[in-house]
Amino acid sequence: MISISGLSFSFPKNKVFQEEIKAVGRRLFSSKINFEKIAKVYDNSGVKTRFLVEELSWYIKEHNWSERNFLFKKNALCLLKQSISETIEKTKTQPEKIGGMVFVNSTGIATPTIDAEIFNLFNFNNETIRLPIFGYGCAGGVLGLNRAVEIFKNIKKPILVCNVELCSLTFRPQIFSKENIVSTALFGDGSTSYLVGGDGNCEVINGMEYTWKNSLSLMGWGVENDGLSVIFDKTIPEFIIKELPTVLSNFKMNNLDGYVLHSGGMKIIEAYKKIFKNHETIQESQRILSNFGNVSSVSVLLVLKEMLKKRYAGNFLMSALGPGFTAGLCNLKFSHND
Repeated sequence: MISISGLSFSFPKNKVFQEEIKAVGRRLFSSKINFEKIAKVYDNSGVKTRFLVEELSWYIKEHNWSERNFLFKKNALCLLKQSISETIEKTKTQPEKIGGMVFVNSTGIATPTIDAEIFNLFNFNNETIRLPIFGYGCAGGVLGLNRAVEIFKNIKKPILVCNVELCSLTFRPQIFSKENIVSTALFGDGSTSYLVGGDGNCEVINGMEYTWKNSLSLMGWGVENDGLSVIFDKTIPEFIIKELPTVLSNFKMNNLDGYVLHSGGMKIIEAYKKIFKNHETIQESQRILSNFGNVSSVSVLLVLKEMLKKRYAGNFLMSALGPGFTAGLCNLKFSHND
């Protein structure tokens, strides 16, 4: 049996409400566009609160890539140290017994990668396998898990999985594109960590990755002089409704009791509702979106945490989608012995 254990999260101290973000948007964009026409983007986003690494005053000013990436590294390490410490404490695992580390991220860069920095914060074995994964977006929440399972099967030692996404640091206040404005209504920051090993009440049955050909333009980052610019096509929800069911039909799953779905935004959740016949468990994804916003690869793991906390039991499909355009799928079994 291969299971997830010690699932832990950490968030920045700055908790903000959507009305505060909307006020910032009005201040930034109303001089160039008719803001009232797009104000509904904030109202219809499904987001009420979220966490940001900087205070709102920071996002009003322009910043260069060097500053953004400095803040990414600084805050990523701080958040990950908290969540990993909690994972280690929960599972009573000695760091030197961990055989591998999978690090997932899409919102900042560093070489050596952040997992190498983490390596020096804990007493890991020098032969620990490191696998940094960049660019999967929300799908990284599932695909990081799938990669960890593959490594665990090979070395039979616990694998630490870490996800950190500081989406807010990519915001560029001088850009008036619809994508940039929508990003202010959706994205939040946070980190998570957990172990993949032999013990736990969340068993991993099997996983799958699927990338659609000729779909590169749907989602991703553009590389600009001052940082990363968000790319997402308005046709993504329609694409999901049309294409995902075929992929699911080829993924071997047991009889399902519910769904652990990434909270990428209300339009993504509405697409999931159409595919999965508005199953009651999709409400968990909607609640996570409301409380945390879209935290990229961290999002689907927040949904998983909520469902485990509420003691759901049975077989579940875990799904998240991201740049590529790529689907990450996993069949999980929840059980509670106490």
